[in-house]
Amino acid sequence: MGKKTFTEGLVSIVTPVYNGAEYLPDYLDSILRQTYGKLELILVDDGSEDQTVTIAESWKNRMERKGISFRLLRTEHRNASSALRHGLSYVTGEYLVWPDGDDVLTEDSIEIRVDFLERHPEYRCVRSLSWYFDPQTKRRMAAEEQTGDLQREALFWDVLEGRTFVCCGCYMLRSEAFFKIYPDGGIPVYPVGQNFQMLLPFLYFHKCPTIRKALYGVAVRSGSHSRQPLTRQQTERKYRDYERLMDDITAICGITDKESLTRIRIWKYRRRLLLARQYGQQGKAVRIFFLLTKWERGKNITNRISEIIRNTEWKLYKYVKRKRLKGTPSILSSNCVGTIICHDMKLPWNSPTINLKMDMNDFVKFCENPDWYLRQKLLPLPDRHLPCPAGMLGDIRIDFVHYLNFDDAAEQWERRKKRIDRENLFIMGSEKDGCTYETLQCFDRLPWKNKVVFTRKAYPEFRSAFPVRGFESCDELGTVTNFKPQFLKRRYLDDFDYVSFLNRKGIKGKGMRRK
Repeated sequence: MGKKTFTEGLVSIVTPVYNGAEYLPDYLDSILRQTYGKLELILVDDGSEDQTVTIAESWKNRMERKGISFRLLRTEHRNASSALRHGLSYVTGEYLVWPDGDDVLTEDSIEIRVDFLERHPEYRCVRSLSWYFDPQTKRRMAAEEQTGDLQREALFWDVLEGRTFVCCGCYMLRSEAFFKIYPDGGIPVYPVGQNFQMLLPFLYFHKCPTIRKALYGVAVRSGSHSRQPLTRQQTERKYRDYERLMDDITAICGITDKESLTRIRIWKYRRRLLLARQYGQQGKAVRIFFLLTKWERGKNITNRISEIIRNTEWKLYKYVKRKRLKGTPSILSSNCVGTIICHDMKLPWNSPTINLKMDMNDFVKFCENPDWYLRQKLLPLPDRHLPCPAGMLGDIRIDFVHYLNFDDAAEQWERRKKRIDRENLFIMGSEKDGCTYETLQCFDRLPWKNKVVFTRKAYPEFRSAFPVRGFESCDELGTVTNFKPQFLKRRYLDDFDYVSFLNRKGIKGKGMRRK
């Protein structure tokens, strides 16, 4: 068979669906609303017994009028990985995504990820963040997976060992690289999902950066297949299937070194220990525990000592900072930097800008005339596709990224805005979220003495700029509240001496070269 070719710029969306009549319209609507135009949707019906096929066919004309190639494939009912494998053989796009048929994508979900890969040809994949929601109430819910260290790009072990998310619709792969691993899309077929098959071999060979935006919504349905209660026999079979799948993945990746094979074996036995405890198999649990202890003894002792040292030093570091701080400031911040500082310093939240985010241009407008904006009524943005509750304050949009609903966010906004101490006010911005050079100029001219904007590189012409090291090659400032890859626990933010700043001693910290 000849080499598979791909259409430049085209994104292939492959989605298996089974009995999806209830939720499929929301998913298809989110595809139809995509701002990126070059799409092919390959929907694979896994032998549905409801109106899934009829509903899917009713969307064909709408998709094609929008310029989206739509292909509906039908197979006998087996499982999601089998249906996905069938659909992969029809992929012709340069890029590949495989969302679930009961989830949704933000309107710019595809466009943002394609844009990243086009601007970064050195990467073979990229992922975004997600949010979880109740499909009936649209209310946000707690995430079911760990987010992990978003600075990390080598994700094979993090995904396998559960330290970061495997959420399928968040990932976008370059098709050519994927089909080098799986010619004709021949992923292993097991009744335990499809994401390990799709992701782990790819992540073994390729780095995957993270876009810090929630571009994919995961519907949490109590009656979904993945949340059905299982009998003991079904649970034990599920665990065995995952182990067999991991054996296949190990072979696909060509993993033969002793250290990696031991690590995979430890992964299996940790799961077996959980299973034994779940069903009261105490003797078996003890035997597995001692095996794990034998394999991990040296590594565990070293890790535990290191973690004790790191955590103790980190607590002492923050304690010393708190002792240096004088007064109780009010911090207006464009994002969660102000929230983190208040949390570390155990400060009362004397500001409404807690657990939220503003576009930097909007934030500058807010800081130019805060009294006027604080008198405006906060109104909700009712778009159900938004990744978090959002509102309008006059002509300024506010995203309440850490609130479950708008009503709670608005209540906290109204309560905290009354606490602002204008005699002890500090302004913090970041070179991200729409920030341009002109935005930095406007920020630097704000009529507030105590202000700082965190930037990705040095701007000596701006008195208020503080360059955070580590983001010089980025298009915008990264997440400064993430921890650095080093032994002592320090965030990128900790390069900035924010205690001196809050004590009115100016902008100080690592990387400053001020005369």
